Amino acid sequence: MTRRSRSIRAMLDSNVFDRLDADPEAVSELANRPDIRAYVTAVQLDELSRIPDEAKRARLLALADGLCFVASAGVPPAVDGTPGAVAGDPPSDSGAPSGPAAEADRHEADRLIAAAAASRCDLLVSDDARLALYARERGLRAVAWDRFVAAHLFRPR
Repeated sequence: MTRRSRSIRAMLDSNVFDRLDADPEAVSELANRPDIRAYVTAVQLDELSRIPDEAKRARLLALADGLCFVASAGVPPAVDGTPGAVAGDPPSDSGAPSGPAAEADRHEADRLIAAAAASRCDLLVSDDARLALYARERGLRAVAWDRFVAAHLFRPR
């Protein structure tokens, strides 16, 4: 009897898209793994949309659109099997705050990402140690990109 493996729902933090951009093999593997479902929220999309370098912004947003489902903490993720299908609010197009406001926004953004991951995903993938710790303290599995790649993306199926 063959045991069917359960799919993994992984919330990708915005910093992970830099890693994906630098690793076409990982992009290909993630795109072709039906057992791994990648998610982002409007928060990550908003962060990516604020990247000043136009070419980089376009590449990272294209990766998010092509590889990820969009979820929010209050709305279930799309289940129609179409990456890029939105089940939350669109990213805002307001300007990026700076100084103490930016730090407060960052903490709020981290809370929203962690809440969405906790309610919709099996794990959070982030190279932000503070966000990973925050998520773990709330009972969510959180791993850095390198660990996700080794433990899930390129391990034998």
